[in-house]
Amino acid sequence: MSAKTIVAASLLAAGTLTTAAPAQAAVETPQSVCGNGFRVVKDGVRTIKDRQGAELGKVFLLYNRRTGYNCAVTFRTLFDVNHAKLRMGATLTVQTTTPPLTSSRSTSGVYSRHTKPVKLFARGLCVKYSGTIQSPASRWEGKGGRDKWGNCGR
Repeated sequence: MSAKTIVAASLLAAGTLTTAAPAQAAVETPQSVCGNGFRVVKDGVRTIKDRQGAELGKVFLLYNRRTGYNCAVTFRTLFDVNHAKLRMGATLTVQTTTPPLTSSRSTSGVYSRHTKPVKLFARGLCVKYSGTIQSPASRWEGKGGRDKWGNCGR
């Protein structure tokens, strides 16, 4: 054993030499998923619960004042030991002024942390939003969101 190895081992044992910690992954937020300029709106967070009332996650509604777009995204809050992926979805509906009088966009898939963002132009228009998350213990989905028109931008 070389002298350098003995000194390094002694310092490590004494706690004065530490190994570099792995870089932590950036924490994703609804704002980071939707993009620059998006902010959570008033009444823009709804809980998604299973049949027993356990929280599975939250669905978020965000708005970008500069572009006039809304964004909906579902985030999971309940994880199992293995962080298994679950089926999740997000839907955003805008009340338009021309037929068919609504415009809707959805995403659904199997994700580990959150859905893809759903965006629609909504400046001055009312919106509804919702999210779904498959319960880890069963095959049905928990739902949450706002089913009444709101955030009308007036």
